[in-house]
Amino acid sequence: MTLNKSIPALLALCLLPACSTVFNGPNEARTYEEEHPIAVEQQTVTLTVPVDATLTELTQIDKARLRAFARTYFTRGHGPITITAPSGGQFDFQGQSMAADLRQELNNLGVDWQLLKGATYRQSGFSEQGEVIISFSNYVATASECGDWSEEIERRFRNIPAKNFGCFAQQNLAAMIADPRDLVEPTALGDSDAARSANVYEKFVQGEPTSSQSDETIDIQASEQ
Repeated sequence: MTLNKSIPALLALCLLPACSTVFNGPNEARTYEEEHPIAVEQQTVTLTVPVDATLTELTQIDKARLRAFARTYFTRGHGPITITAPSGGQFDFQGQSMAADLRQELNNLGVDWQLLKGATYRQSGFSEQGEVIISFSNYVATASECGDWSEEIERRFRNIPAKNFGCFAQQNLAAMIADPRDLVEPTALGDSDAARSANVYEKFVQGEPTSSQSDETIDIQASEQ
């Protein structure tokens, strides 16, 4: 009699989602970071400047575009900047001259000479003026596409997260990464300030405050407001 009463209770328990875990394997135990990994892709940023045989120097528009290009390079560029000029056409000299002007302007904007590399490409037509192509490499972080609500009923039955769970968090994280290259290889630390470290250590040994005077001033101003 007791056994008969326990059978319906056991059947009810087995219908619960928790009892469906026998169907789950290693793939169902993945975290949302593993379900929606952030991929890092290397891309090329380019700027094209048409060769104009009637001009002897860069225009103000070209200089403004070059300043914006240099800011982007300083923010998220890696490796050298390649300046590719047309070769073999009627305006070969003008193309090489413009490439030299662009190289000089980039150096004036703060790009080291060692980071400015030259290259050429063969023009397809003799009468074409061509264009100078400036390029550098950067890294872009992207997550998987969101909005996939497939297998929703099945996943609820098996008591595992929805397929779309955590996707938008991964996309937001990928968009907030300042330099996606850090996900591939961490940025090397700069040289430490040995003189500053020795000064702080000496003050610490003597029991003196190790913070700078400017920090103390900021704290006082903050407390008075």
